Amino acid sequence: MILFKSIIKGDYLQRTRSYAFLVTLAISLYLAYTFLPAADANYSTVKIGNYVGENNATWIGYVTAIMTSIFLSLIGFYLVNNSIKKDIETEVGMIIATTQISNFKYLLSKMLSNFLVLLTITGIVFAMGIILFFVRSNGADFNIVQFVLPYLLTTLPAIFFIAAFAIVSEVFLGRWLALHYMSFFFLFGIITANILPGGGSTLKMILDPFGVKVVTMGMESFVQQHFDAKATVSSIGFNFSAKKELKTFVFNGMPWPALYIVSRLIWVALSVALVFIASLFFNRFDAKAVIKVKKKKKNLTENLPAGNLLQDIKIAALPAISTDYGILPFIKTELLMLFRKGPKWFWVLNIGGMIALLFTTLNIAHQFVLPALWFLQVGRLSDLTTKEKTNRIHYFTYASYKPIERLLPSQIIAGIILMAGLALPLMVRYLAGGEFMPVIYLLAGAIFIVLLAAALGILTGGKKLFEILFFAITYTNLNSIPFADYFGALNNSSAYLSLMLLMISGLIITGFTIRKYEIRHL
Repeated sequence: MILFKSIIKGDYLQRTRSYAFLVTLAISLYLAYTFLPAADANYSTVKIGNYVGENNATWIGYVTAIMTSIFLSLIGFYLVNNSIKKDIETEVGMIIATTQISNFKYLLSKMLSNFLVLLTITGIVFAMGIILFFVRSNGADFNIVQFVLPYLLTTLPAIFFIAAFAIVSEVFLGRWLALHYMSFFFLFGIITANILPGGGSTLKMILDPFGVKVVTMGMESFVQQHFDAKATVSSIGFNFSAKKELKTFVFNGMPWPALYIVSRLIWVALSVALVFIASLFFNRFDAKAVIKVKKKKKNLTENLPAGNLLQDIKIAALPAISTDYGILPFIKTELLMLFRKGPKWFWVLNIGGMIALLFTTLNIAHQFVLPALWFLQVGRLSDLTTKEKTNRIHYFTYASYKPIERLLPSQIIAGIILMAGLALPLMVRYLAGGEFMPVIYLLAGAIFIVLLAAALGILTGGKKLFEILFFAITYTNLNSIPFADYFGALNNSSAYLSLMLLMISGLIITGFTIRKYEIRHL
């Protein structure tokens, strides 16, 4: 039990002291602030037909709770899905493998650590919701019960499930990072499709791990009974619509069905059961269990004739050594590493995405296919400038000839070539139609996302922060939110291009300045 608690405590402290956690916390605070639009805001978050609730404690509690269930699940998975991998990289796992702790207890401790990390962020969002009540309410009394209930019944089971799913994905999908992200991406899409506007049913309520469907059904029922019989939940998220079109109503809560409460307990039990099943397949850090041992090649000298081989070597006949201080060999090497990273069959998806860029309509290809295709490269870009530290060879690379002028630019250029190459079919279509500006926007987007990966990797020394931000950006892109558009799908003005160039310049200065400082103070 002491070791069990120590793993939870150590893992929790390690995560909460990371850059990724601090940035995720900052993003969560900002999102919590935006969950409840101001009176003059040009968007709404939860809307039933043309109705939104007045800012009393009940409405604020319900809205912030269901929005936290969705968005913290979205971001939180990418924050906590590397707990086992961290033990492998730090070789702590080998020490744990020699102890008496069982696989189930170890994985359960990791899951509880994940849950505590997400619970900490939830607590901060909860506090922000209370602050918003006193800032934006109209003098109504603070009903603590109605404010807390949706968090207990909706948010907590949701993040508990996400904490467990992160562990399960690590056990079954192993080191294939892209598969982790793809599996969660599709799972999240299926879940949100269930809770998005549409008819409600008992089955949908039970099958919703986020617990949002029952809340939207209760809001719909309240508005239909008192205001508009045809009103349905028309948005959950950030809906940019004219504020003058919306009407307000007083929401005082809803009855929580007993079946729903039981279903939330079942989701918690199911999460623990999934971790138990995963423990049966966990290799307990035994590399031989997951790596196929290849037969060693025969010694090349076995079939050579006996004698002193060195006497037969004529140094004068060897080709002259030529020193190349250029950047092209580095670019070639970095490109090869990018292409060879991950499973080979993964390129089937990339090629399929490029074909989709070629044959789908321009609007669909640019706005939906391209960001999804680029996001599939998150595993390649995330360690673009951190793989030296991960493999502990940065002492050699930093001591090489002009690493700032040769190594770092080659990594960035290789990444840009990869991303621009994937978008090439779309560029060709635009050029064939005589449209040149979209091509410039696409190139600017490729440069921006690669520089973002490079700068964040150098700044934090890891890849987790970029992975979280890249997923959040991609999600907002797929939901057609303009402010996150970095490749010109929704914004095509000169002001947008100027802003992109400004951000690109800032990322270049940040990345090169910090890397130069690291090399000088190695």
